[in-house]
Amino acid sequence: MTDPRPAPDRSGLARLAIFGGLGAGALVFFMVLTASVRQTPGASGVMSGIAVGLFAGLLVAMAGAWAAMRLMAKPEPAPDTAVGGELAESLAPVLREIETTRVDLLRQAKARGRWRIPLCTLGGIALWATGFWSDDPIDYFDLLTMAATGALVGWGWAEFALSDRYDRLYRDKMLPLIAARFGDITYTRAVDADLSALTAEHVFGDYDSAGAQNRLAGTHGGLPIDICELALTKGSGDNRQTVFSGLLASVELPRSLRGTTAVIAEGDVFAPARDWMSGRGRLRVRIEDPEFEKAYQVYGTDQIAARALLTPAFIERFRAMATHSWAGRPLALVQDNRLTLAIPRIGNSLFAPPSFRAPAASREALARLYRDITEVLATVDTVIDLDQAARGIAAGHAAKGDARD
Repeated sequence: MTDPRPAPDRSGLARLAIFGGLGAGALVFFMVLTASVRQTPGASGVMSGIAVGLFAGLLVAMAGAWAAMRLMAKPEPAPDTAVGGELAESLAPVLREIETTRVDLLRQAKARGRWRIPLCTLGGIALWATGFWSDDPIDYFDLLTMAATGALVGWGWAEFALSDRYDRLYRDKMLPLIAARFGDITYTRAVDADLSALTAEHVFGDYDSAGAQNRLAGTHGGLPIDICELALTKGSGDNRQTVFSGLLASVELPRSLRGTTAVIAEGDVFAPARDWMSGRGRLRVRIEDPEFEKAYQVYGTDQIAARALLTPAFIERFRAMATHSWAGRPLALVQDNRLTLAIPRIGNSLFAPPSFRAPAASREALARLYRDITEVLATVDTVIDLDQAARGIAAGHAAKGDARD
């Protein structure tokens, strides 16, 4: 059930957070600069103060910007704890098994932390102590910083690998069981996505590595579907760039449309695809919708097939997809009877298990996992809804399900 009340206008608080962060950052900069000059008069003190002050001031300003972004973000709906409670009860045997493993892993993490955290803390202090052999004045604030940094490194050394093992276990055990509640749907944590067709059409431009995870596949609305989270990157080290990060959803349509049709956003992440299409003999398909023409370009190998797909209803629904708070403007690619949407995702990854330090049977965590699958399948519903023939099959499938109930 959704809350009918409108979301409060937080734009004023967001502006206050931005300008407050900028002001506080400037104040911190001048305070650090003044303290540095007093401690070390001369050019070296000024340069050191500017460097450290800029760093500290930028951190404060960034904190203000982050606060503003949080204020303006659309609030995430609270998970349905009733659903989480039902899942916790029906899947209790598996959750007990996972909980036993979690407690054991947590015990191992604590045992590791008893010696790794002090060891790394001493390492940080030792690094600070090397300053005694330099001509620079001793700064005891740096001692606290190095000790705290060492402690954090030790904590991560003790817990990260075990936490990651628990994360994988939880996904592998729970998500297939939850996905099965939505019908003929299977869940796979990590997959090798088949990007050959999309690569051939140069949809994503050049990329070096591809990683796909959290795949849902099977039959939904009476049609074969396949959807996963996809991340494409290019370069390495400091030059590493994210080419694409989002959802890749494919549906096999109940009719065959000849050739290839692509709907590409103007000036967006899919700009390389637009340039590739225009240089590969793909013909520009003109749409009798000036607003849609401003936002998207359509290319195809068969004008008749493209126009059969791009009905007014398709255009309306496709344009509405970019209004979701979590999604950027999508790309649509139709090859014969396969419709694929690449949707840039804004926000956190899907299917996050509960915290390593929280009980496995957390109702809130289970409800969030159920909601994530619901949202992903809602994206598939949107894909199906784009095509009139697919929409008819899905409606008939739903009617049969209601009759069985």
